[in-house]
Amino acid sequence: MSVRFHLLLTEDQYDCLTREAERSGLPLAELARRAIDRVYRPERRPRVGGLELTLGVWRRPDAAVAGRRPGVRLRD
Repeated sequence: MSVRFHLLLTEDQYDCLTREAERSGLPLAELARRAIDRVYRPERRPRVGGLELTLGVWRRPDAAVAGRRPGVRLRD
C-alpha cells in the first residue's frame, strides 16, 4: 500500500534532486524513497559481501645490529 505525501524543498534541494534524477534515470519519488531508507532505516541498507585483506612487509632488524641504522659501520 502506498501513501501520498506532499513535501516542500528548497530550490537547491530540488535542483540537486533533479540533477540526480537526470543522471540516474530514476524518478524523483524513487530517489526520495531510497534516501529515506538509507538514512532512517539502516537495517534495509544493501550489504555488499566480501573480505578485506591488508598485507604489510617490514624489514626486521638483525639481533646483532639492533639499534643501528642500515649501512652504518660501528668503529672497533
